[in-house]
Amino acid sequence: MKKSAKFLKYIATAALVCCVAVLASCNKDFLEKPDSSDVTIDTIFSERIKAETFLWETYGTSVPAGFPKDWGRWEGIKDASMVMAASDEGDVYDDWPGSNTFNTGVWGPQSNPEDGFGHHYKGIRNANIFIANIDRVPDMVELERAQMRAEAIFLRALQHAELLKRYGGIPIVDHVLQADGDVKLPRNTYAECVDFIVQSCDEAAAALPDGYPSAFLGRATKGAALALKSRVLLFAASPLANNATPYNAQDREYTGYVDYNPERWRAAADAAKAVLDWAAGAGNIRLIVNPADPGAAYETAVTLPDNVEVILANKSDNWWGAWWPMMFQFVMPRGIYAGWYGHGVTLQHAQKYYTVTGQDQVWANEGSYDEFLEKMGELEPRFQRSVFYSGSRWNDEYGVRHFYRRSNGSWTEHAPVNGVGYMKKFLARLNWDGGQLNWPVFRLAEFYLNYAEALNEINPMDGASYTAVNEIRRRAGIPELSAADARYDTQEELREAIRRERAIELAFEEHRYWDVRRWLIADEEGVMRGSMWGLNLYEQENGDIVYRKEVFENRVWDNRMYRYPIPQGEFDKGYISQTPGW
Repeated sequence: MKKSAKFLKYIATAALVCCVAVLASCNKDFLEKPDSSDVTIDTIFSERIKAETFLWETYGTSVPAGFPKDWGRWEGIKDASMVMAASDEGDVYDDWPGSNTFNTGVWGPQSNPEDGFGHHYKGIRNANIFIANIDRVPDMVELERAQMRAEAIFLRALQHAELLKRYGGIPIVDHVLQADGDVKLPRNTYAECVDFIVQSCDEAAAALPDGYPSAFLGRATKGAALALKSRVLLFAASPLANNATPYNAQDREYTGYVDYNPERWRAAADAAKAVLDWAAGAGNIRLIVNPADPGAAYETAVTLPDNVEVILANKSDNWWGAWWPMMFQFVMPRGIYAGWYGHGVTLQHAQKYYTVTGQDQVWANEGSYDEFLEKMGELEPRFQRSVFYSGSRWNDEYGVRHFYRRSNGSWTEHAPVNGVGYMKKFLARLNWDGGQLNWPVFRLAEFYLNYAEALNEINPMDGASYTAVNEIRRRAGIPELSAADARYDTQEELREAIRRERAIELAFEEHRYWDVRRWLIADEEGVMRGSMWGLNLYEQENGDIVYRKEVFENRVWDNRMYRYPIPQGEFDKGYISQTPGW
């Protein structure tokens, strides 16, 4: 087995057996599970290969994965759906997948299918064990030891960041909890958590390499540490955390900062610029550009493993089979490569895409199928590569497919679907034989948009903000933004254009679900609350097909949902306060 395969999969060695023994103490009761005397840490860190295997296990419990792949797991949303289906991006037609729990508002401390609180602390504990013991490994040079320690510091910071964006301030765990120590740690403040993560990113970046040999792609680089810092500081500067009038003033120090400080936007802009500078220099990371076929460039950037735009990806499942792991069943459109139901794309999301000439697409309440196809075909290349709509091509094997409701009330193949069509992004290169696909944790496009957004807030309409967002639009094959255009000549208009660009470029990559929270717009009609729209196709008695703009669902939102509640089981132990509002 090649080294790369060893890194991508858990290794069935004696070292892994020891690792599993350690991990057995890392369940949801994380703050009550100190290092047990029956775990042989000495064995794990007695030689390089065993310590290395434990680091791979730490990656496996720390790097996010957005594709659901099995029942009851925390990738995407538990019970077989993606996060996009619990936002204004999409929907799952069937009622039972976990995303509908959010859309109907029937979640809370007793049940949260998107997150397992203790799951994050399992990764944190693994990282702490590695950091505390790596110096004991005898057959390892100091440079490699320092690099691996930095990887674990990054992974620990990554899991703290995943907790922070969900819950606000959470307990910082920066050491291995021992039986004779305090294992019931209270919440730290939001500010303390941000500072801890940023300091960890700085420490990791100083020791991590700019890249790895091809056999070890998927490991954290300096760029990954800079990227995490950028993302965390962008969230910290945003209205949810940085606001003179917070959504909930109770225990404000846990849901965000206790004051508003515009300089937090400057810190976010500087951090994003650091990622871009690293990428253009030592990182050798760049946008994939193909002026002759912008859609192909975009598809390559989000589907081809190890392409030059990827800063960090989850490679634990590098190959997806048509039948196992179960991502095909959960995510493929109904009737395509074993797909059960697929993920519909809402009209709200589809309307964010521009036409190829940079205009907004306008839909009548009802129209002909020819009009439907004409208007769909006018939308930009990223839409064509991201959405599978009736009358479009899935791939060369399936070709063009038409799906609608027949005049007798029955559905054709691939129907029904809520929205304008199915999510196609990520999937079109796969087939019955399976295929390679990695979940993108950080890719370069995000950081052009991070920079544009933060800079516009601290220095409205800065030319560099337009330049950054235009890097993305130019790659997409649509007209660039200009301060000379009356649609984009104020700070507010540029802000909305940047937010729209994020919704398009980063669609379905678990950004929109969090962006609408950090911008404090989730409670707006048609975002996470109220009517969700689609374009439904109906065959008439004469055989013609018409489209109709129709509501498929009314969703529920309460402002306390801006931050997740602490799971009831953890709250009942008495060591941690509940999230304000819950």
